[in-house]
Amino acid sequence: MRASILTRLTLWNASVLACLLVLFAAAGWITLSRAVSQRTAATVRESARAVAGAIVAERRAAAARGDVEEVPGAYERAALREMRVGDLDIFITADGASDDTTPADSVEVVAARQPRTTPAQVVPVPPSLRAVMDSVRDERARGLLSDTVVAIRRATLGDSTYRVALLRVEPEPIDREDEPPLLVTVMLSEAEDRALLRQVRTTLLLAIPLALLVSVAAGFLLARRSLAPLEAIVARTATITAANLDERLPVLNPHDELGRLTQIINGLLERVDRAFRVQRQFMADASHELRTPLAIVRGEAEVTLRRPHREEAEYREALGIVQAESLRLSRIVDDLLLLARTDAGGTLITRRPVSVTELVLSVLRSLRTLADARGVALQAHIDAALEPGTDDVVQGDESLLRRLLLNLLDNALKYAPAGSTVQLTVGPAAPDLAQGVRVQVSDVGPGIPAALRDRVFERFVHGAAPAPAPSSQSVSAESGTPSPVQTGAGLGLAIAQAIAAAHGGRIVLLDRPLGTTFDVLLPLDPTLGGSA
Repeated sequence: MRASILTRLTLWNASVLACLLVLFAAAGWITLSRAVSQRTAATVRESARAVAGAIVAERRAAAARGDVEEVPGAYERAALREMRVGDLDIFITADGASDDTTPADSVEVVAARQPRTTPAQVVPVPPSLRAVMDSVRDERARGLLSDTVVAIRRATLGDSTYRVALLRVEPEPIDREDEPPLLVTVMLSEAEDRALLRQVRTTLLLAIPLALLVSVAAGFLLARRSLAPLEAIVARTATITAANLDERLPVLNPHDELGRLTQIINGLLERVDRAFRVQRQFMADASHELRTPLAIVRGEAEVTLRRPHREEAEYREALGIVQAESLRLSRIVDDLLLLARTDAGGTLITRRPVSVTELVLSVLRSLRTLADARGVALQAHIDAALEPGTDDVVQGDESLLRRLLLNLLDNALKYAPAGSTVQLTVGPAAPDLAQGVRVQVSDVGPGIPAALRDRVFERFVHGAAPAPAPSSQSVSAESGTPSPVQTGAGLGLAIAQAIAAAHGGRIVLLDRPLGTTFDVLLPLDPTLGGSA
């Protein structure tokens, strides 16, 4: 497994090809051996039948002419003279003969594989062939072999191996009464077959290694060419750092596996680049938001310390400004810490049953003073179909859900004109959505500009600051009590969305012709089986 993919592909390809070639060679060798053996057996079998047929035909022709065989074996010699025996050895013997030689006056052994002009001669039967003949006679005597079946055997004469066919020829009715049955024996040397098999074996032994070498070379080149784009991807990816995340890998063929891999890597680089840009922007915006209150605190301290003596009222005024900016710094740091924990996937909530209706009413009571100071009315509407205590119970952190509502209401009170009403509506979710409770916060203020609607839940994004009333205040997300109004850092809606997401819900800015409406959906507590 430590080898490279290129090496492994080459070795796998060579191994598979080697197995296939060996299996193919073995199957071919077995098939060829059987075919050659069957061809030789068929040759001697048909030759034995042809010799027997020629002998019978010669005897019948002589009987038709009225000839009488004066010399034993004359018909057999005549039949052999009319045949082209080629490389066959043919022995015609009396089936009852068991001697190695036969007297010349009663010729029973006739041999061939000679020119047609040379008469067949009487020769002794080799002992090994005689043993084969006796074996066949014994099988016929025991009924294991029919007289009409050509017996195929193998015999060894000297250093050569022969395929032997033996066929019994019964006397014809026209023959003499003392005419014995004949045994036609046809032999064919297997030397040529063995030479052919040796040549094939030599060819296979040379061709298989050569084919493997060619396959390894071709597989290596093909694998290297196929993996060349992957090497380019590796080399190009290694050059991409945080300083050049905007670079992308070239997609040569978007339809193959490497093309799809390149597209996935480019998508990953795009997401990483976007995350880095958001992080850098977040750090820049956070630094900017923290720099302003820090500069105010530093400036007040420097002005106060510039003169050796100041009145008590001046010190108290300076310390009041320092305290207000310190509170603002604390809120920004807490908000940044909450968002950082959200980004890191940390645990934000301690889950327990929370009644959304009771929470909304509690938040409204906390904001009455702030709303009265701005001349804005707060009005809650609880849907009659919602059964408090059952249909409005969610599993969540009450303090975080309170902060979510306070952030939305604080945003609405900042931009709601004096004399208007901020509406809070609590009801069940729409039937086509998952079971949950819905809270809508609506105001009739100037609304969110179209250019900011898609970015309203991003961090440090806020519209133009409203003109606060001289006595206006805002709400403290930590305590839920009014505090002096000031332009926010643009984190309130981002924190509200993060809290909703931590509870499995979401916040959506609805498209309304007048004012701003935020729609909050929180999933119900599954253990209570509400009807929403």
